[in-house]
Amino acid sequence: MSDHEKQPLGPLEEHTDELLDHNYDGIQEYDNPIPGWWHLIFLGSVVFSVCYVVVWHMTPIIPTLEERHAAAVIRAEEAQYGPLKDMPLGQDKILAVMGNEKWLSAGESIFKGTCAACHGPEGQGLENLGFNLTDDKYVHIESLMDIYNIIKDGSPNGKMLPQSQFDENEMVMAAGYVATMRGRNVPGPESQMVGEVIPPFPQPEQAEDQSGG
Repeated sequence: MSDHEKQPLGPLEEHTDELLDHNYDGIQEYDNPIPGWWHLIFLGSVVFSVCYVVVWHMTPIIPTLEERHAAAVIRAEEAQYGPLKDMPLGQDKILAVMGNEKWLSAGESIFKGTCAACHGPEGQGLENLGFNLTDDKYVHIESLMDIYNIIKDGSPNGKMLPQSQFDENEMVMAAGYVATMRGRNVPGPESQMVGEVIPPFPQPEQAEDQSGG
């Protein structure tokens, strides 16, 4: 053995590892206690969790789930509708949609996702289902608001059901898009080209971007 190997190891030489008494399948483990920093982390986590529960769930500092949801809905409506959501319901609101490409595009998506099932993708009407919406003949409609009211309440004969899955602004955008389909005269079934010719709808004064985006 070399001189280097014979040198004393100082305090480490006096330390002896202790084995625990229990034995599992011939395997024993040293008695190495959990370090203090681990206990500090564990205790800190417990303290934090208690503070979290008290602050988050038991004090007015943090908004409730309902309040956070309501705020999120307001932000989403602001992003989607812009100033449209603050306009009072009426003909002017539908005219605003008719003059705004962004809102018309949203109305077109609603139409093609829902109304096209009965009225056809181009509004040409389908046999024994929906009327042609692209000519000048209408049933139950004499004004722009009549389009909105039929979307909201359904047709008087009950053939078209109320579209209650949409909110007011979505119905207004769909009504505005339907109004702009007039005059396209897309060929459709003769049986669905019925009704009476009504005066032209009012038109928006100018097509300007009112979406706020």
